[in-house]
Amino acid sequence: SASSHHPFSVPERYNGRFPKGDMPIHQCIGYSDYALRRFFQAMSKYQWYENTLFVFSADHTNQVSHKEYTTDVGTFSIPIFFYQPGSKMKGLERSLTQQIDVLPSVLGYLNYDKSYFAFGNDVITQRDTDRYVVNYSNQIYQIFQGDLMLQFDGERVKSVYDYRNDRMLKHDLKDRMPQQKRMEDLLKANIQQYMVRMVNNDLTVK
Repeated sequence: SASSHHPFSVPERYNGRFPKGDMPIHQCIGYSDYALRRFFQAMSKYQWYENTLFVFSADHTNQVSHKEYTTDVGTFSIPIFFYQPGSKMKGLERSLTQQIDVLPSVLGYLNYDKSYFAFGNDVITQRDTDRYVVNYSNQIYQIFQGDLMLQFDGERVKSVYDYRNDRMLKHDLKDRMPQQKRMEDLLKANIQQYMVRMVNNDLTVK
């Protein structure tokens, strides 16, 4: 993790071992890939390995090679992967997912049956076609649902995009999509719940 941040250096003994690509981060990603491979080689020797669910998530994006990752959508596009040796969890899932989905996903996978509080969703065992994602950047709230992304400044809707088909966000669909009001209300509800619960220290099950 530390190597894939500025100044993008790898341990001295690995200098020149990985392709440098066309950006400083590329060599570091090669090293990170190698480090993960070594990690799993080491962990696989322990008895608890087969019974462990491994979860990896990036915390944010970094240097990018493709323009679509410079947009308000692309800057939040990160990998999250779940892995249990020998399980049926294989393949790429492109449904809407966010970092706060990790907790309910792990608990769902473990068949945890007690009450808990979470804003996220179980993305492993539940296939919710109405799933949504919320994030915040540069004084703008964003909610993603289906193919749409709505931007909200805290008072009014700023824009709406079909982010899956308009990856560079060139065509604003504000006031032209029937889902806009529902998405706006859902976003406001999430903001209200989060703010009130933070102020009242109410983020646990009573």
